[in-house]
Amino acid sequence: MRVALLGANGRTGRRVLARLLEAGDEVTAIVRTEERLADVEHPLLSVCAGDVCDPRVLEGALPGHDVVISTLGPRMPTRATCAIYPESAAAVVEAMKNAGVNRILVVSTALLFPSRGLFQRVLRWVARHNARHASRMEETLRESGLDWTIVRVGFLENAGAESFQHSVGAFPEKGGSIPRAALARFLVTEAREDEHLREVVGLWG
Repeated sequence: MRVALLGANGRTGRRVLARLLEAGDEVTAIVRTEERLADVEHPLLSVCAGDVCDPRVLEGALPGHDVVISTLGPRMPTRATCAIYPESAAAVVEAMKNAGVNRILVVSTALLFPSRGLFQRVLRWVARHNARHASRMEETLRESGLDWTIVRVGFLENAGAESFQHSVGAFPEKGGSIPRAALARFLVTEAREDEHLREVVGLWG
């Protein structure tokens, strides 16, 4: 595959990047500055420096790619940092249409599943900016006409385990965390197999 990867310098993005390169896929990593991936060298890796919320940057990088994978997300659930969700979604949808790329996978939050218990309701209130902005991102994708897959996850762990469970449109009642390695495995497999076109998938370890 030829994959455009947004968020490649993040903790999840680096797992996805490594898995793609190991599989022999060509990757264009779109990051704010090249220094963010200065420690990664590979003949199948190209780095595009620019603002992932600028459709002009993305439009210049996307032509010829088979799929876009976005692992973008906020490190803290503040209003300002969570804006990366809808702002990047609007930019990438515009750029993909202009570049003729139709397939996109994005990581979203399990907070958007219905809250079943007190803990989940409290968590959703604490991370309300995360949920609100992720919802706007998902709405942008649903209305785009593109072939999207939205992967909703709970807490992310740095464990190396790659096993996961998933369900279309659902999440376990008691929640569930997932290793970043398992999330990376699912994203790369789904990009290759297109099993969940235009579906929201809950993923947990």
